[in-house]
Amino acid sequence: MILDTFMYLDYKEAMEGTSLKEIIDDLALHPDYGGGGIHYGEYTVLKEAVENEQIGNMTIGCQSPHMGYDSGTWSCTFQDVEQNCVYVVYRGTGDGEWPDNGIGMTSAATIQQKRALSYFEQVVETMELSDDVRVVITGHSKGGNKAQFVLMETKYEGIIDACYSVDGQGFSQQAVDTWKSRYGQEGYEERTQKIYGIHGENDYVSVLGNSIIPKDHIRYVKTPVEKTNFAGYHDIKYMFASLLYEEGEGKYVTVFHGRKNSDVGHRGDLADFAAVISTGVMGLPVNQRDGCAAVIMHLMEAGSGQKNGINGEKLHLSDLKDFAIQGIPLIAGSFFSEEEGRKLLWSVFHRDFLDVRPQNHIILQVNDQQLLKQTAQLLEAADGMDQLINEVRETANALPFYMKGYSAMYHRIKLSANEMEKLEKKLRKICQFQAQAAERYRGWDESIFDT
Repeated sequence: MILDTFMYLDYKEAMEGTSLKEIIDDLALHPDYGGGGIHYGEYTVLKEAVENEQIGNMTIGCQSPHMGYDSGTWSCTFQDVEQNCVYVVYRGTGDGEWPDNGIGMTSAATIQQKRALSYFEQVVETMELSDDVRVVITGHSKGGNKAQFVLMETKYEGIIDACYSVDGQGFSQQAVDTWKSRYGQEGYEERTQKIYGIHGENDYVSVLGNSIIPKDHIRYVKTPVEKTNFAGYHDIKYMFASLLYEEGEGKYVTVFHGRKNSDVGHRGDLADFAAVISTGVMGLPVNQRDGCAAVIMHLMEAGSGQKNGINGEKLHLSDLKDFAIQGIPLIAGSFFSEEEGRKLLWSVFHRDFLDVRPQNHIILQVNDQQLLKQTAQLLEAADGMDQLINEVRETANALPFYMKGYSAMYHRIKLSANEMEKLEKKLRKICQFQAQAAERYRGWDESIFDT
C-alpha cells in the first residue's frame, strides 16, 4: 500500500536503483511534496513509512516511461535489499484513462489493460524473474484492476506469488466468461486464489463490475474522511489518515501517518449504495451499459481537463441518450427504492461522518515491532529483578549465624526474595507469550498480506 501511494506522487525523474528513502529525502524541499504542495499528503505518508528500513531501502526500477509506455501506463518495480522479492506496481487511472475504465465494464479486455500486461511480461524478461524470487503485483484503483488483469492473462502466472488490489474495480461478464472458458473452473479459481483485495470502507470503485476476488480475501480499512470530501473515500492516502478536532479552530483537521489504519468488518453505507448502482448498471443490455459507463467515465475525465480518452475514445450522442433513459432513472430511483440508498440518505443528513456505524465484530491488529520492543524492555526488567533477588539472598546469607536461626529479620528477607522470584517467573512468561504473539502476527502479515 505504501508503494501504491508512491505512484500518486507522479514523480518519474528517479534514477534506476535509487532507494525509496533517497527519493523521499530528495523531495523534502520540493514545493509539490515536502514543501506542502499538491502531493503533500502522499509525501507525508511516505516520509514516515520509509523510516522502516525494510520499506525505505527498496530500490526503484523498470520505470514504464523509460521503457516506451504512454503516460497512462505509469508503473515501475521495487526490489528489496536481498533481491529476493520484487513488487510490480501500477498507478491508478492516469491521463486520459477514464474512458478505458468504462470500456472495461463491457469488453473482455481494454487497450490499457493489454499495455499493463505487456509491461509486466517485459519486466519478467528484462529482470529474468523466476520461481526463486517472490513476485508481487499490486496497484490502487485502475492499477488494482490492471494487476488483477495481468494475473489472469499472463503466461508467467506461475512465478506470481500474490496480487494485491487496493480499491481496484472488477470486470465485465465477458472477461470472466473468457477466463473460465480458457482455464476451466478449476484453473480460473487457482488464479483468483492469488488475489487479495484491500478496500476503503466507503470506497465506491472496488464494487464496480464483477469482482473476481474471493470474498474471504477482502479486507476493509477504516478511511476517515470529512463527509463533503467525496473524492477522499477513494483516495488511498486516507487509509493512512486520522481526523483530529481542533478546539481553537472549531473544525476537524486531517493528519496523515506512515502506517495504515485498522481494518473494519464491513463496507460502509456509500460503498453499499455504489454496489447497488453497479449491479443495476451491469444488469443492463450491453449496448445500454456501454453508453451509461461511457458518460460517467467521460465526466470523470472532463473533471481532470481531458476531453477525449488516451486512445481517442469519444462520447457519442447515443451514449448520452442511454444515460438519460437508463442511467439517471436507475441512480435516482435507487436512493428511494433500495434499502442501501435510504441508509445513505439517512447518513448524509444525520451523521457527521459516513463511517459511523455499529460494529458487528472486532478486528484486532497488532504492531508486532512495538510488541517485540515492549518484550525486550520487560526482559530487561526481569534480568534486573533477577540480579536484585541474588543481592537480597546474598544479604540474608551475610547475616551473622546467631541472627539466622529463629531471627524474624532473616526469614523475612528470604521470604521477600522468594516472592520476587515468583514475580520474575510470571514476568518471563508474559515476555514469552508476547514474543510468540508478535511472531504469529508477523507470520500472518508475511503469508497472507504484505505490509
